[in-house]
Amino acid sequence: MDAQKFGAFIAVCRKEKNMTQADLAAELQVTDKAVSRWERGVGFPDINTLEPLADALDISVLELMRSERITEQRFSNEDAAEAVSDTLELARLQQKHERRKIFSVLGIVSIVLIFLLFLDNLQWQADTIIFTGVGVVLPLFCLCGSAALLGYGIWRKAAGKPAGQTFAFALGLLLLLVIFFGLFFLAGALGGGPVPN
Repeated sequence: MDAQKFGAFIAVCRKEKNMTQADLAAELQVTDKAVSRWERGVGFPDINTLEPLADALDISVLELMRSERITEQRFSNEDAAEAVSDTLELARLQQKHERRKIFSVLGIVSIVLIFLLFLDNLQWQADTIIFTGVGVVLPLFCLCGSAALLGYGIWRKAAGKPAGQTFAFALGLLLLLVIFFGLFFLAGALGGGPVPN
């Protein structure tokens, strides 16, 4: 799917309806920056926004996905199959892009945490490094990573981008933190860990 052609088609349809980018954004409950990005061919709307976008522009979803007006009354099976294929490809690309951003955020959080902890004391022994890695870095990574992903997810949602995977990863990190502390205190209760009975 050609992002430039898609964006130009949205801009033409919007102007035909005498709508500004802000008008369209308000109707779709996204930011006008998101509409601007679509029209410049920088990105695509969230998959869930396609039908409301087509409705707002008074065009069919098939016309939107093909980025052209369709004058014939009936659509061929090939046209419908192509539109479905384009929609699925768009969804796949959005998920891949979101995953890449998630791992970038987590990577940055990891690097910053490790750097700060190793700056604290450069003469650690092996047991100190292992304890610090498991007992300090992992919980801090889960907590800070979850907070960073929640913030990033809120920003993506406000920008009209898909954020489901981002929120899922943030929740997964919080769950990992809860499991870690549960096992830590269970080990202490059974007398096998650093927490006294």
